[in-house]
Amino acid sequence: MSLGRQLVLLVLLLALGGGGWWYVSQGPKGGAESGGGAKRPPPPVVVETVEVVEDSTLVEAVGTGQARGSVTLFPSVAGRVTSIDFQAGAKVNKGDVLLRLDNDAEKLAVRLAEVEVEQARQLLARYEKAVPTGGVPVSQVDAGRNALDRTRLQLDQARVALENRLVRAPFAGVMGIAQVDPGNRVTATTPITTLDDRSLILVSFTVPEMYAGAVHEGETVTLTAWSLPGRTFTGLIEATSSRLDPTSRSLTVRARVFNGDDVLRPGMSFGVQVRVRGHAYPAVSEVSVLWGREGAYVWRIQEGKAVKTPVRIVSRDGTKILVEGDLAAGQTVVSEGVQRVREGMEVQVLNPSSPTPETAPQIAPLAP
Repeated sequence: MSLGRQLVLLVLLLALGGGGWWYVSQGPKGGAESGGGAKRPPPPVVVETVEVVEDSTLVEAVGTGQARGSVTLFPSVAGRVTSIDFQAGAKVNKGDVLLRLDNDAEKLAVRLAEVEVEQARQLLARYEKAVPTGGVPVSQVDAGRNALDRTRLQLDQARVALENRLVRAPFAGVMGIAQVDPGNRVTATTPITTLDDRSLILVSFTVPEMYAGAVHEGETVTLTAWSLPGRTFTGLIEATSSRLDPTSRSLTVRARVFNGDDVLRPGMSFGVQVRVRGHAYPAVSEVSVLWGREGAYVWRIQEGKAVKTPVRIVSRDGTKILVEGDLAAGQTVVSEGVQRVREGMEVQVLNPSSPTPETAPQIAPLAP
C-alpha cells in the first residue's frame, strides 16, 4: 500500500473514532435520547436497610472460682472427740450434727439446773398461797420469784454448754475431709473440716481500667473451665469493686455461675469473656462500602436517587461493618450493583422490602 493510501486510511479511522467518542460522551448526558429516541432505563440495584448496632469489645480475663459459702469448722470449746458424724464429700443440711465432744459433765449440769428450777417454782407457789393469810410478807414472795428467774437462767446456761459440745453445719453444703479422729483432744483453735456450698460458684476476675466504666451488674459473661475442655458456662456479673487496684490499674469483678450438675469446684481457674458495650453506629454489609480518593463511601438511596455518602469505618461485627457517617436506621443503601451507580442517578430497586444479601436476587450484567 502506498504512503498516500495509508494516510487516507489513518484519517478515516481518526474521524470514526472521534465521532464515536462524541456520541458516547455527548449522547447520554442529561438523559439524552439514544438512537431511535428511547431513554436509557435506570440501572437495577439491590438495597439493604441500615441497622444501628452497638460497637462492642470482647474482653478476655482469667478468673478463679470460689464456693457460694465456704467455711473451715472449729469446735466452740475444748474437749475429747467422741464421734464424727459425716463423711468426706457427703451433702449435709443446715443444722446437721457433724462432730460430738464428751458431754457427761454438761448433761449433769443440765439435770441439776432442772432440779433447782423445780424447787424454786414450788417454793414460790407456797409463798404465793401464804400471802393472803399474812404468813409470808410480800417481799419474800418477790425474793422467791427472783430466785426462780435465776435458776431458769442457770438452766439455759447449762443447756448452751451442752449444745457447745456439738459441731453443727452452719448451712447446707458438701463436707470436706475430717482433720481429727475420735479420741483426739481438740481446742477452739483446732480445725475440724471444711464445708462448701457449691450450688453457685463465684468467679472473680479483673478488667483493665479502660473498660471499668462499661462493666455493670446483671450483664452476662461466658466462662470456660480449663479442667473441662469443650464445655462453656454462662454467668451473671453480681458485683464490681468500688475502686481500682492502684498497682495493676484494673477493676475486680465477680460473676456467679449456677452449678446444678455439681461439676465445678471452688479454686478452679476459668477463662472469662465479657462483651463490653460501646457507642451505637450504623451497620451495613461489606459489599456496600466502596473506596474512592477521599476514602470510604456508600450509595444511599434518597427519593429514588443515589446519594454518595462518605463514611468512616469503625469496626467489623460479624458480616456487618460499623461505620460513622450521615446514615440513620431504616435508610437504604445499595448492596449490589454499586458499580453502575453515579451521583444523583435514578436507580431501579429490585428488592423494595430489602431482603438480606443471602436471599437478594442476583443482577445480570448489562449488555455492552
